[in-house]
Amino acid sequence: MKQIMKRFFLLLVLTALISNTFAQGINFEDLTVEQAVEQAKVEDKYVFIDVYTAWCSPCKMMDAQVFPTKEAGDYFNPRFVSLKLNAEAGTEGPKFANKYNVKVYPTYVVLDGNGDLVHMFSGGILDVPAFNDKVEEAFDENKAYGSLKKRYEAGDRESKLVASYLHASMNMRSDVTDLIDEFYKVSSDEDKITEECLFIFDKYAPIGSDREIFFRNNVAKFRKAVGDEKVEEIVKRKYEDYFGLIVKRISATATVEEIEKTANDLAEYGLSDLGKIPVFKDAAIYKLKQENKEAFLQKLKSDLSNMTEADKDLSLYIVIPGLKDLLTEMEKDDLLALVKSDKVKGYVIRAAYR
Repeated sequence: MKQIMKRFFLLLVLTALISNTFAQGINFEDLTVEQAVEQAKVEDKYVFIDVYTAWCSPCKMMDAQVFPTKEAGDYFNPRFVSLKLNAEAGTEGPKFANKYNVKVYPTYVVLDGNGDLVHMFSGGILDVPAFNDKVEEAFDENKAYGSLKKRYEAGDRESKLVASYLHASMNMRSDVTDLIDEFYKVSSDEDKITEECLFIFDKYAPIGSDREIFFRNNVAKFRKAVGDEKVEEIVKRKYEDYFGLIVKRISATATVEEIEKTANDLAEYGLSDLGKIPVFKDAAIYKLKQENKEAFLQKLKSDLSNMTEADKDLSLYIVIPGLKDLLTEMEKDDLLALVKSDKVKGYVIRAAYR
């Protein structure tokens, strides 16, 4: 009898362990969209649909790193009936992708219990809390794509609504350049200096453009409207890209004079932390002038010593291959020794060594 009870107890424990294992992540059900909508209506939930393809690398990364996590399961399972649709296989997946004009994978679609579109966005987001937050926008009518689209198509042209709708459309990789140009022309300065319009100055305002100059001239107002952190994040990314692309030879027409003018423009923002910008700027100038190598390398190492390990690796990821023809093998080795990430080291060796 004791042996039977012991086996029974072990069976219960094993069952519990198996149940907990399978309950960790998002419960994707084997249902049609119609069945999922019906179930969601009965259970007072929404429908979450992951639209993927077999060849999509970000889709596979989401499957491996996000969907199976307990944090994702805890968020999704009480709120959604979830299913996956292959946009290029079977019948329902391709039809669904065509209906919602899905062009990028993965794309995520949220429907309500009536089958109406609530929210939609695209791209791999490997940070689980960030992904959950993005899905949570479905419950905010000022961020949910379906709600914004419905109001926009009904003729609502209130400035914040239009900006939010264009931003949501951009997040699905839609080409909204013409719509943004039109919107920007008719918007007042007051309307532009808002949280909703910030993405325009991030993604659609190259350095030296009228929009970037407006952003720079009104940076104090932007800081007050959206906060210092968001403003500085945009500026750092924009100027790191500008100088970094020169180092990588992608922007081959720049001159030293233009670089120095751009550096002066950057100073007007009054950033509290310049991040990787000084490293990229000095490397860009050295690349064009090819003078005072010893002084350049000394300053480079000094700047790198004040960085986090991640920023140091990212800087050298750009600088060593970008300057490979101007550095000796010994100088490359010296800089490579500062890299901590094996992946970055591997890339640099492949890209910078003959």
